[in-house]
Amino acid sequence: MLSGPDVLVVLVIALFVFGPQKLPELAKSLGKAMREFKKASEEVRLGFQEEVRKVEERSSHPASRDPAVDSLEKVSEPLPLPERMGEVSSFGTESLSDK
Repeated sequence: MLSGPDVLVVLVIALFVFGPQKLPELAKSLGKAMREFKKASEEVRLGFQEEVRKVEERSSHPASRDPAVDSLEKVSEPLPLPERMGEVSSFGTESLSDK
């Protein structure tokens, strides 16, 4: 965070760069942008909290859980791998010695 003297230096530099007529307009635009940023970040925070609350409610009420998720959790043994899983295709793997 900027301290008092740092802010003063930034303001003096801005005064020289933009001039006294443009400075109030820039300050107004900056204030508006900061308000909109705070509003947007608050909306994101509230949305995130709402989603967390929904997930916590679902996990605390087993009856409201998705049956598809329950069926996946009940799988006790892994599915068998296909027989040809270990074979590697030789397409495009010719060596230079074969030519």
